[in-house]
Formats: sequence, structure tokens, C-alpha cells
Amino acid sequence: MRPRRLAVLTAVLFLCGSGAALARTIPDPAPELPILHEETKAGTVVIEGSTVAPVAARTVDGHIDDWTGTGTDLGGTTVSSRGELVYTDHLFDAYGADDGGDAQRLAVLDPLNAGVPETYRLDPIFQADLPGEFGVPTPAEAKAEEQYGDLDYTAAADLTEVRLAADGTSLYALARTASMTAPDQTAVVLLFDTVPGTARHDIPFGTGIHSDTADVAVLLASGRGRAVDLATGAETAVPVAADATGWTNAIEASVPLSLLGGEHPVRVAAASGLFDAATGNVRALANVAFRSAEPVRTWFDKSQALTLGQGTIDPFFTGVDPAALRAGRTDAWHAGPGYFDKLFTSSEAISSEGGQEGIRQHYGLFIPTAYGTGATKVPLTFWLHWRGGKAHSAAAVSPRIMRDFGENAGTIVAAPRGRGSSSWYLGRGQVDLDEVYADVTKLFSIDLDRVNVTGHSMGGWGSWLEAVLHPDRFAGALPVEGPLTQGAWTGLDFPGCDDYKYSEYTFCYVETNNSDPRTQHTLRMMTNLRNTPIAVWQGAIDELVPVSGVTRQMTELANLGYRYRYYLFPNYEHYSHPVVDEWAEGARFFQTVKRDPNPVRVTYRRDMPFERSVESGANQQDDKVEVQLDFDHAYWMSELTAADDVHGVAAFDGRTLARPDPPMLTVPEAGGPASVGQVGPYVMTGQTWVQNPLATAAPTSNGFDVTLSGASAVRLDLARMGIDPTKPITAKVTTDTPLSLRLDRGGAGVQTLTLQPGTTTLLLP
Repeated sequence: MRPRRLAVLTAVLFLCGSGAALARTIPDPAPELPILHEETKAGTVVIEGSTVAPVAARTVDGHIDDWTGTGTDLGGTTVSSRGELVYTDHLFDAYGADDGGDAQRLAVLDPLNAGVPETYRLDPIFQADLPGEFGVPTPAEAKAEEQYGDLDYTAAADLTEVRLAADGTSLYALARTASMTAPDQTAVVLLFDTVPGTARHDIPFGTGIHSDTADVAVLLASGRGRAVDLATGAETAVPVAADATGWTNAIEASVPLSLLGGEHPVRVAAASGLFDAATGNVRALANVAFRSAEPVRTWFDKSQALTLGQGTIDPFFTGVDPAALRAGRTDAWHAGPGYFDKLFTSSEAISSEGGQEGIRQHYGLFIPTAYGTGATKVPLTFWLHWRGGKAHSAAAVSPRIMRDFGENAGTIVAAPRGRGSSSWYLGRGQVDLDEVYADVTKLFSIDLDRVNVTGHSMGGWGSWLEAVLHPDRFAGALPVEGPLTQGAWTGLDFPGCDDYKYSEYTFCYVETNNSDPRTQHTLRMMTNLRNTPIAVWQGAIDELVPVSGVTRQMTELANLGYRYRYYLFPNYEHYSHPVVDEWAEGARFFQTVKRDPNPVRVTYRRDMPFERSVESGANQQDDKVEVQLDFDHAYWMSELTAADDVHGVAAFDGRTLARPDPPMLTVPEAGGPASVGQVGPYVMTGQTWVQNPLATAAPTSNGFDVTLSGASAVRLDLARMGIDPTKPITAKVTTDTPLSLRLDRGGAGVQTLTLQPGTTTLLLP
């Protein structure tokens, strides 16, 4: 009997340790060239059909209340809704025309990309200046900015949407921008193609462009509307109003249909710039609407910049049918597979007019082919960008991130901006992550038990941070070359270490952004990862994140008996992973983990100094906004309150006795030296849990056992613990401070018990 049981145990350990416990659902990627990969494909909106809906009457007053249609919030897409043609523009793309430098470079690279799609990466790699990471010098004349336009970013001309509507006499237009601090800042130019044929005309109003398509041009600015017949030069005044109050940022106008040849289909293009009140003209055009085919780039402005650089916007005309709009055309649509610039409305508390901190924000969104129309729930992976990165940096610079984590895994990928390139996901950057999570899980059919988080460098730190603060949100985490704090930890720690400084560093910690790396060290929060497995990718020669510190932190996970994997890449430095651009092994790790929304045992630490540093952003930026965040809950435990809400730490360790708790064994895992789709050599060590076939689970009972320290209050959800509140409940509570214990009994309300320090055994009716 004993040898047989030993054989069973050995087989179980082998299967689980080898990674074969869960079936692999990700297809092996086809072999391809190293480093050179095809670009991320942009997604499109699929129109399923059209109906009609009531149409509101409009008044040209700059207010938007009478515009009732709903856009897609997907940059570069157009739909009809309640009689409005609604175009959603890409966000933060108002950089205007290319000065010729990008066009010269792309005259060589684009034909090469057309013939050999994998050579796409040459351009974004040079834009990001990543060749230097492999010792490949980048000539100064070959370097490029991430945007293709050569204006400074122009927030007041950054279109967020353009809408058109009609009644029996007029075509109405509404344009909104990312920011508008005065109603006379912004100018919008509309071009109309109303008759067949082509003839070249110079477009007036100081635009500096020409058109072979347009025959009517209209300038919209606050209180100044002019329509010009390009063939005759005849000019007609049109009513215009603007509203810069609040977050409206709108210019509205009506154009008589008689100027457009009546109520028949026409084509329209639009562009925006700053208004020059002295001349009554528009300054250099910064942004163009109705761009439905922008390739995926960091700022989605390649086609815009190159076309403006050629002195035209003719490729961006779109059709509009005033009669259909007057009838209330409304499209049914869904987002097809591919990558999108996803816009959403943020909160006023962390927003400000000017620059890129307005209330309209964005994130990258990849939808896999497997999603279809959303009939079946799919996993979700968060990708957090590196320091200096943007929302679309991953999709533009390292396209296999979206392919390996997204398309091949059948997973939606969300890439938050984090409210800046160096927020470290603190302060309003942390709020941004919460808002993106809320937006994507509301709009798409997500399997909430298969949500994961990963990212590189600063995004790797963000992966650690999100996992320890929200362990009940994520099934697993994958920090890639991720600092363990806002800065770095060398792995050393001894009394007085922080007093020995050279430059801004100590022998133990490296600071960045005037941070407090000791307080922000995620090592303080490791206990929170009991139910959230974590895999770490680390280069042995990483020049920014010391491998010694990461190794020490992984040792802590081993000592806790938690599940983890530690992938050590012996010849990788800090930026090797985004340059090599291979992520298949990480996607496979995510396939092996699944969240238990109501685990038997919950351990959670609420560290108030750590929490306050996350709220404040630790001086991350000059215009930082402090926020109020409460990291007081995990799974069925909530409202954990520290007795000292400034310097204190509240720790919770609780177990429900009402759910089966199979006895588990902690066993080692190992892997390497490579895997399919991951040719960079690595050594993987770690540990996992397997059910112990030689032990019997303890019987269940209607009760719980919890231990707290430093806490003044906590709340338990009995239903999520599997406890029946209609039956007697037995409980043991140990606390070292006076405690308010709140028991959520569902329909019977919340029962509050006041307990004194020590161990209390309860029998609750």
C-alpha cells in the first residue's frame, strides 16, 4: 500500500512541477526572424446594420446638450447615432505636418516594409533609440521623435470628436478638443466635396494646404464663421459658437445646405489648429479628422503628418448623407479584432485643462480574433509601459506583446497611459489604472477570474504594485525587469544604510523622482500574494535593476511558501526584452493561473506609510495631484482599518471554516533553457502547490478563524466566506488592539461586535 501511495505522489509532483497540470491552449508561434517582427494591426468597427432613432433639434450656442448620439470612443472610427455622424479622433495626436525628415526616411523604409513586413520594426526602434541597448550606435541624423508631426503638441487643437447632423435647411457641425481654456483659441476648417469632378484649389484661411477634391471651405472659430466657394471666391457668413467652460471644449456651427447643393450626399474633411485673432485665420493645422486608416503608432499621427507635409488633407474625406441623418440613422456596431486607441472620460479630481491632463484620457486596447462579438468571456491582460513610454508604446515598438499576450492567447490586452511617462503608477497614475480597469471590464465580456498584469521596467514595478495592492483583482502577475520600489533595491539592508549616501544613492536603495524607496519597497507587502502567483523575468546583467535585489525578493516568496516562478536570463540587460520582443512564455504562464474570488485563507497587510506614498506619488511630477485611496480590502475581507492611520500597519490573516480546504504541498518548479517562441536562454526556478494525496481535508464548519494586528476595524462578508448566517456561527478572533468586527449577514444587515485585545471565541446566533 505504501509504495503505491508513494508512486501516486511522485506522479502528481512530476506532472505539476513540469507545468503539465493545465492543458496548453496557446498555439506554438511559427518560427520567425529574431527582433524583426510585423506591425500590430489596427482594429476597425464592424457595422452590423442600421435603424432610425429620434433626432434632437439643435441650436448653435456651443452647448452640447442637444447632441444626443453616442460615438464609439475608439480613435479613428465613425458611426451614425441618433441622426449624428460621430467621428472619434485619436487622442494626443495634434502634432501637425512632417517637416520632411520623416518622409525622407520612410521613403526607404516603407517600401521595404511592404515587401518584407518584419522590417517594420526598424522605424519604431530608431524612434525609441533602442539599438544602443545592444551596443549598436545610432547616428544622430538617423534618430527621430516618436511623433511624425513637427509642431509642439497643441492641446486646444487636439480633436477628440467631430459630429455632423442635419435638418431640412442646415448641416450642423460640432467639434470638441482635448483642452480649451478660452473660446477663441481653436479654429476648425471644414472642406466639402459637393459636385463631381476635380480641380485644384488653394484652401484659404491661412491653412497652407490645397485640395483637388473640395469645392467649398468653411472656417469655424468663436463668433466667426466663413464659408467660401472655392471656384468663385464668394464668401458667406455662417453662425458659430464656442463653449470653453467646464470640460465642454466645443465649437458648433450650422452651414446652409444651399451652399452644399441641397440635401444630397456630399463628402467632408476637417482639420483644426489655433485661431489667430489678429488675422482672422488659422495658424498651422495640427490635427485632421476622419482618419480611418492610421497605422498603429505611438501617437497615431503618421498618415496625418505625412499628408499635411504634402500640403493636403484630401485622403481623409468621408461621406455624409444629410437626408439619412435627418431621418435619425443609428448604426449597430461592434469592435472587430485588432488594436485601438480607446478613449474614456476620467474624473475631474485628477484632471486639469491644458496639456495632456484633461478629462478625456486613453489607453491601448487589443481585441483578439477569438473575442468575436463578445458572446464568450475572454481573459484580460494589463500591459504597463516602461518609464518614458506611452499608452501605445508596446503596440508600436514591441508588436509581439499584443500578438503573444493577445491574439495567440485569445486575450484582450489593455495598455493604460498611467497619466504620464513617469508617474510610476502612483497618485493619479494609480487612479488611471483603476479607471481603465473599470472601463474595459464594463464594456467588454471579461472573465474576471483570468485578469493578469504585466509590464516592463517601470511597468514591471507597476505589476508588483498592482499585485500587492489588488491581489483579489489579478489571477497572476509578470514583472519584466521590474524595480521592486520606485528606484531600485540592491538586496542589501543593514542599520544605518540610508545614512551612507553617494550622490543620491545608498548601498541599499536607489531613488528616482525624489522617491522614498524604503517606504515604497514592495517587499513590505509580500504577504498579500498568498493567492496571486507571480512570475518574474530578470536579466542577469540588467544595468538598472540589480539582479541581487530581485533574487532576495524572490527568496522571500519562497520562504512564505507562495507560488512563484523566477526566470533568469543570463545574457539580457534592462531593455533586452522589448528589443528581442518575445513574450510567449509569459503568456503561457498566465494560462496556468486562475483567480479564486473567495479563497479559504486570506492574508492582507495594509501598510499606511506605503499607502500614503502611493496616494501622493512621492513627488513624481511638479503638477502632481494627491488622491485619497483606501487599500483596505481583499476577497471577502474589507474595511481593514489601521489603529494608527499615519504610521501604522494593519495585518489580517483569516480562514473560513465553511469551505473545503484540501491539504496542499509546496513543490519546486524548473524550466529552460528556452521554450517555443522564447529563444533567449533562461533558467526558471520556482515553486507551486499540489494537493497532497496522502492527507485528508479537515471537516468544514459554519465559522471562521481570524488573527489581526495593528487593526481597529475589519468587515467580513459571510456569504462570500460560505457561511450560513441563519445558522449558529462559531468563530475565533485574535487581536492585539481593540477591534470593531463587522459581520455582513446579507439581508439581515451588518452585525458589529466590539472585541478587546486577546483571543475571543464566539458563538453567534
